[in-house]
Amino acid sequence: MKSKIWGHGLLFGLVTLGCSSTTGGNSGSGGASGTAGTASSSDVNLCNEQYDAVNVKCPLPADSKEGNVRACMADQQDFAGIGCKSQYDAWLVCTTMSGYDCVNDTGCETTQGAYFSCQSQATARTGCVRLGSQDTARCTDNSKPYAFSCVGAAPSQCVQVVAGGAGIWCCPQL
Repeated sequence: MKSKIWGHGLLFGLVTLGCSSTTGGNSGSGGASGTAGTASSSDVNLCNEQYDAVNVKCPLPADSKEGNVRACMADQQDFAGIGCKSQYDAWLVCTTMSGYDCVNDTGCETTQGAYFSCQSQATARTGCVRLGSQDTARCTDNSKPYAFSCVGAAPSQCVQVVAGGAGIWCCPQL
């Protein structure tokens, strides 16, 4: 579990993404902040606060803050695309609290489980998986800024931009 925490929120640039969806749960309804390529000041502040809080007990290299904050904001946008941003942000807030132990990765299991569950439910609900930033660059319509790969047909509000392989669809928040 520790690699999941570091991979998603703190050391995304240093450790490969070790998180995948796990069990079902409440899908929630997190909202996107801005467009897929634009972070709000609250996103920047929340990611900065999380980095600073965790860095007190689990020091990171001095030059890693910018990259980690940028990766955190990218994660927020990934979760925004599937309607799970509020759950991810709740986990970020939890990791800034005194009850979170970054050494043992304990104290935020409930909020972490919520965004994992939301992610899993979004995939089950839509048949689509949120793609990363290299594929999001293909989505130029501001009303459909999120890139997805879908097992079958994509939801009707999506537009297919790559037909080969698994395909890529640009969609609004699913």
